[in-house]
Amino acid sequence: MHLAVLSIFILIVIAYLSGFFNQYKKPDLTYNKDNMTLIEFLTQHKTKGKNYNRIPEGFSSYNKQLTGKIVNDAAFFRYEYPLIKKHSGVFETTLVSTEISKQVDYFGLQGHLVTTNENGFTLNSALPESDFKANMNKDGWYFNSIEDLGVDYKYLVNKYSEFTIRISEQIQKDLLKNDSDSYFNRVQAALNFVQFIPYGRPEFDTNEWYYHEIGVPPESFILGYGDCDSKSIFFASILFNLIPRENIVLVRCLVKSENEQTDGGHMMAAVSDLGIEGEMVNLGEKKYLLLETTAPSEIGEFDWESFEATEIIGVV
Repeated sequence: MHLAVLSIFILIVIAYLSGFFNQYKKPDLTYNKDNMTLIEFLTQHKTKGKNYNRIPEGFSSYNKQLTGKIVNDAAFFRYEYPLIKKHSGVFETTLVSTEISKQVDYFGLQGHLVTTNENGFTLNSALPESDFKANMNKDGWYFNSIEDLGVDYKYLVNKYSEFTIRISEQIQKDLLKNDSDSYFNRVQAALNFVQFIPYGRPEFDTNEWYYHEIGVPPESFILGYGDCDSKSIFFASILFNLIPRENIVLVRCLVKSENEQTDGGHMMAAVSDLGIEGEMVNLGEKKYLLLETTAPSEIGEFDWESFEATEIIGVV
């Protein structure tokens, strides 16, 4: 009996020292407020008001390897994540406040145009349609009519490929270094990069500006969290520089799931020509495989019970 107990104890110690349990540990639900200091520093020149001081709802981290620190007049970041298979990817970058401030100003809606509610927003009924035509068609939003308006996701993916191009280049460099550069592995590595950034719902609104609970890629990276649409935009903007752009779409959908991160209104990305079976959506003559960006999961695997696409958005 004592020998059996000793054997089990030895196995546990070996597993612990080898890091076996690390990949199965429970998520960390504690948000590091140091990231708020970093984003305030790097957006000190922005013109749109944003409240970065709210603790993100639903925060859940599976990865402790995203770190940042202020060095003189810039901020240095290091992010280690699973690249493909047993290989790790490392992305290091130095960000400056003038550039990041300009980039976060690409997105935002003047607060007087809308009335916010638990489902998002409605247009301010006191304003004439001409006000929306004049003021909404910019900064990552569009307005064609009272019935046709919203976030311009195509614009956001295109615009933030300026920020993500260094990520894309590092992914390709790391894949080449491991003799693993292929179409599928580029998609897998970009997906891993975004999936292992913690989940959290951004809420940056002020009285003057409305952001529809979207954190743009520089914010998701610096703050170290994002939700489904924030991370899907981020993922698509990384892929924008790695694969043919017509092979990428974003998918707004309704999902039934026991996981509150994906239940209800949801957004995913989808990519064509991956060569594997799975849940597909169609746009034109192309089929696209759905990819979940919110948390670590294998390509083609989901935790939802049912899915219904409500809009498929091309990024070109």
